[in-house]
Amino acid sequence: MKIQINFLLMKITLLVLVLFSLNFQSQNYYFKFPGNIEDRSFDDNIKRLNDDILRTYKNSDKIKFNDNIFRLYILSGNYKKGLFYLNELKTFPKYKGLDYQEIIGIQFELYALSRLSSDNKPYRDKFENTFNGKIDSISDKSKIYLGEFFKYTPEALKNDILKFIKTDIVNDSISESNAIKLCRYYISYIIAKETNHIALPLIKKVDREEYTINDSVIIKTKSGNEISLGFLKYKKGESKVPTILNFSIYNRGRLNNNERLNSLRGYAIVNAYSRGVYLSHDQITPFEFEIEDVNEVIDWITKQSWSNGKVGMIGGSYDGFSQWAAAKNLHPALKTIIPSASVGFGIDFPMYNNCFSPYMLRWLSYVDKKTDYGIFNDEKKWLSVYNSYYKNGTAFNKLDSIYGKANFIFQKWLKHPSFDKYWRSKMPDKKDFAKINIPILTLTGYYDADQRGAMYYYNEHHKYNKNANHYLVIGPYGHSGVISGVDEEYNGYKIDSVAKINIEEISFQWFDYILKGKKKPEFLKDKVNYQVMGSNEWKSAPEINKISNGKLKLFLNKTKLEETESKLAYISQTVNFLERKDTLQSFSDEKILDNKLSPEYLKDRLIFESNVFENSFEINGSFTGNLKVSINKKDMDVILTVYEKLSSGQYLKLSHEYFARASYSKDNTKRNLLRPYVVENIPIKNTFFTSRKVEKGSKLIVVLGIRKSADVQINYGTGKDVSEETMADAKEPLEIKWYNNSYLEIPVI
Repeated sequence: MKIQINFLLMKITLLVLVLFSLNFQSQNYYFKFPGNIEDRSFDDNIKRLNDDILRTYKNSDKIKFNDNIFRLYILSGNYKKGLFYLNELKTFPKYKGLDYQEIIGIQFELYALSRLSSDNKPYRDKFENTFNGKIDSISDKSKIYLGEFFKYTPEALKNDILKFIKTDIVNDSISESNAIKLCRYYISYIIAKETNHIALPLIKKVDREEYTINDSVIIKTKSGNEISLGFLKYKKGESKVPTILNFSIYNRGRLNNNERLNSLRGYAIVNAYSRGVYLSHDQITPFEFEIEDVNEVIDWITKQSWSNGKVGMIGGSYDGFSQWAAAKNLHPALKTIIPSASVGFGIDFPMYNNCFSPYMLRWLSYVDKKTDYGIFNDEKKWLSVYNSYYKNGTAFNKLDSIYGKANFIFQKWLKHPSFDKYWRSKMPDKKDFAKINIPILTLTGYYDADQRGAMYYYNEHHKYNKNANHYLVIGPYGHSGVISGVDEEYNGYKIDSVAKINIEEISFQWFDYILKGKKKPEFLKDKVNYQVMGSNEWKSAPEINKISNGKLKLFLNKTKLEETESKLAYISQTVNFLERKDTLQSFSDEKILDNKLSPEYLKDRLIFESNVFENSFEINGSFTGNLKVSINKKDMDVILTVYEKLSSGQYLKLSHEYFARASYSKDNTKRNLLRPYVVENIPIKNTFFTSRKVEKGSKLIVVLGIRKSADVQINYGTGKDVSEETMADAKEPLEIKWYNNSYLEIPVI
């Protein structure tokens, strides 16, 4: 009985403790807002609130505890304790390895130390002395980030406080978590108000002492045009160093922290811009003059006192194109290039396999003197433009009129639906590729929309130069991932852990290798480096035709993908171009890994499914094949996507989708119209490279169809210039016979 009573008392005690704990966790604090942040009573009230929190504050999460408690102590005036907990915070593993680890919370540290100063001097002098003493003790790498800790203005922080008070304080009551937030806001505001005006000029002075900087240079070209650029060099390094050049049409303005970091590696950094961008007063004409202008910039670089005569280029997308444009007429000082996700002008942008896209106008709209991302990101506006074009069946060449502003570049491009001399003149040709003997590192991804541009340069270089010193890195990345940095997840697909590489680090190891004679990046095991999705492994090969040793040939037999060709038969499909109910709702990309294929995506498309694979195998390379078809018209735009259907039922998209204009499928330089009701061959080529370990128990799925949606140029099949076709050309539906001896060849190992 005594044991039972003691047990009952213990349970009651535990219950009381739990209830007390719950009450403590959910407690509110009294806080009265006087109506004016600058009122003395506001300061008094918030400091009383701060003291109340300090008496009871606990948090089992040590990082959150330290991050909060050091601020609370500094607000209370207990600067020594605040500094103690701030220094503790910096030691946590979470922050280890950060370039700015040693100056985390520097604005709080300088404020606290200057308040602790016993000097009998004005506060400005105390702060300056504290700042100068601290600067002498931190690394040059950390100094780069000083401005980031003082970037919030007192006005912005004050507005944050007012907004917070309006939404998170009810009847003079505030929860503990919100009370901590309010105190955090307030101490940040106090520090910004009292120190920003002193600190920011000091930080600028440090920057001037560390770097030679000029971001307002204008070069006059031989033709009398203007090229705008900025450059910086680390002053404490060698007097003459190699230069890393980025040539872009995107106005990035002033040089940033990343460029300072790269300058610390022992390079001068130059950001140059196409004609008409930044400070240039010329007309903007994308892709037109990079061949001449990049070399003018390189020539300017070699004449600078800090140049050792060696130049390397870096950059992605358009900036990758500009590197290849420079290589067409190779300057002797250009020693290497690292083009990422490079646009192939006329190869994958503004048309891919001779199909234009409304995206070309959207892109042109924000390529301006100041690069207006607001225009580009105005989804509502662009959805309206795309859907208006689609619903009304307007001619594609009227798209700029729908947008409301004529665009002569858009119209110029549309006049070149073949891959003709116009496009080819802006890039290296076979004679140029034969002379390009500098080392090159190409970077791209399986889901990179500009992969085919990157691979065009890669393949043409090897085709016409048997001694091409050209490396390739390719993995499960999208366009921005290759350029801006790899994320652990891309559109619903979590990449293998080994695929999470530091592209910038590899790039500068490459520059060290070529421009400074250091060892080759360890990551580059051989000339071709590709990540096999699903294997958590990188593989390498000396050349691209060594990455597979066979082909899996699959015939499109009605709804099946089969390895044996069946008797000649076909599956019929009808596409009604008059039907326009499926308007575009957003620009969100289709998921790479999804539980199903959406009905909207499958509209006007057929599905072919293989048998279950009893063993796993690797796909390495680009799909090829041949479609045998007959249609009642003279042309059509085909679209084809390959998926792995996992045993779980999920669909994994194996690469970026392929599409092509049938009349250009045999020769992208010359249109050959199809003959109505005649069986024709449409070769499948220039598809996207991929690598994947297909799981045992999986199937392959091929989705095949016709392009008809608001975000494509619609080919009505009349044989006229597709850009001039309208809904008036849609009266007769497209009738297709897809023959069973059509096939897809998949490179395997």
